[in-house]
Amino acid sequence: MRLSRKTEYGLKAVVQLARLEPHKYVQARNLSSGREKLPGKFLEAVLAALRQNDFLQIRVGSGGGYRLSRHPRHISVGDLIHQLEHRVAQTDEDQDGELTPGQIAFHLLNENLTRAVDRAMRDVTLEELMKDITKASDQQQQMYYI
Repeated sequence: MRLSRKTEYGLKAVVQLARLEPHKYVQARNLSSGREKLPGKFLEAVLAALRQNDFLQIRVGSGGGYRLSRHPRHISVGDLIHQLEHRVAQTDEDQDGELTPGQIAFHLLNENLTRAVDRAMRDVTLEELMKDITKASDQQQQMYYI
């Protein structure tokens, strides 16, 4: 399974927004110049796609920017990824002619994998992901290097 840069940047931006005060608007340039170093022009397109599909709200003008449209507990990571990726797992390319038994087996396994990944990601909320990020960050800070 491989996710696109679009999904990577979208997820990074949404995680940054989730870490902030829930009602605070953040400008795209502040998201792009933060720790994640997201490319500004491309990020704007990603944020626009997320806004069109009700993941983000926008306010224009002074004090404006982007914020999450709902609480992180009500945002499914799978829905977010699906919106940006349109499909989580890779799919077979259309093939002309009759498929061999091996190709059929590969196609069936790939479809099962796609359904399983879609189901698993749909069950994870942004709030749960944020808790996992906090745990992983805490563990990383507790590591000692010699």
